[in-house]
Amino acid sequence: MFSLQSIKLLKPQIASLSSRFLATSFVAQASAASAAPSKQRSNTVRNIPSLEEFLFQQRVKQVYRAVLRQIYKHHERDDLVKFVRDEFKVNANERDLNHRKYLLSLGVNQIASMSASLGLKVDL
Repeated sequence: MFSLQSIKLLKPQIASLSSRFLATSFVAQASAASAAPSKQRSNTVRNIPSLEEFLFQQRVKQVYRAVLRQIYKHHERDDLVKFVRDEFKVNANERDLNHRKYLLSLGVNQIASMSASLGLKVDL
């Protein structure tokens, strides 16, 4: 069969073949992984809000910012800011859009009555 002499001569060739095989198999695995659709992308597509949801989020941000702008001018700023932040955080995890709309209208009414009693002018 093979003599010890011929095995020693073939050993470097076998080593180079095995390293080439490993390199090509690694490249094939990497290209197969990149060809597969990314799960990250599909998750972000599901998290895109509808137009109505997006407009509602903008309205909530508008109300929040308007209240904070007026509160920062008031002398009891720290307590009022803490109160407003806590009220917005309480219902931050609510998912039903109709219930969130109800909560926003309720909050706007409470802000209007609170601002009237404190002498603030909040345009909502």
